[in-house]
Amino acid sequence: MLKLRRIELIGFKSFSDRGEITVHDSGVTAIVGPNGCGKSNVSDAIAWVLGEQSAKSLRGEKMEDVIFNGTRNRAPMGMAEVSITLTQIGNGNGNGNGNGSGPSSALWQRPLSEGQTRDIIVQRRLYRSGESLYLIDGKPCRLRDIQEIFLGTGLGPNSYAIIEQGRVGQLLSSKPSDRRALIEEAAGITKFKAKRKLAESRLEAARQNLSRVNDILAEVDRQRNSLKRQAGKARRYIEVRNRMREILSNVFSTRAEMFVDQQDRIEISLVLMGSEGKEREQEIERLSSFVHQRRTDVAAGEKNLDDLRGRRSEI
Repeated sequence: MLKLRRIELIGFKSFSDRGEITVHDSGVTAIVGPNGCGKSNVSDAIAWVLGEQSAKSLRGEKMEDVIFNGTRNRAPMGMAEVSITLTQIGNGNGNGNGNGSGPSSALWQRPLSEGQTRDIIVQRRLYRSGESLYLIDGKPCRLRDIQEIFLGTGLGPNSYAIIEQGRVGQLLSSKPSDRRALIEEAAGITKFKAKRKLAESRLEAARQNLSRVNDILAEVDRQRNSLKRQAGKARRYIEVRNRMREILSNVFSTRAEMFVDQQDRIEISLVLMGSEGKEREQEIERLSSFVHQRRTDVAAGEKNLDDLRGRRSEI
């Protein structure tokens, strides 16, 4: 069970200075005052710190309207903050709110014995820049963590614990489904339905993740088969390439040896042809000398013949 102990406000609507409202254990705590003094702002602050997201529900046009906007004598503030202190009283059954995922889950999951108490401080801040911050016991948390704390307690922003002016008539004239939601909240069923919805959403997310994993596995399997075929082709290519290199190496080696042998034979032939050429040149020179000698002898014979002819003519 949760009991509201204290409300602290600063910069929220008409609360330019830090204000504190203490709720006593005995009796009824009431706030009285003339119209326009800010009584409704207290209930708006409670709804706001519990996670109200609608500016219209807080009687504003936008969420920045909850920040003190200044007066003739006071400058506007840049932040609104509301803190509520609640006391959890153990009932001895070991049940707690939340699902153990928030920053205070360890605290709330820890059961309290009969009559044992502990305080929880819930805070919400809003800056004019639009930045919003939720805190539980001074530690930043999510809006979901705060909502999980108050599931089934009647302290939610739309629950039966906060009934503003005209709310009763609205509840009586509302749809049966809306009245059923209010009754379920009062009976404490809401938190179990919320847990079931969260579990179903997680199961659906797990199914979707599993489906994606199966798709990824199928795609990876297709890629693996393709890569296996490519690897086989690459291995065959490497084998053929190495075989081709070996054959080309043998061919080039054989051709090189053939060219070396042919070069040796050509060089030997050139040497032999050179020797033979020299012999032919010597033979030509010898024949030239012989021809020259014969021509000399012929010229001498012709001269002798001419002399003999001359003598014969004289005779």
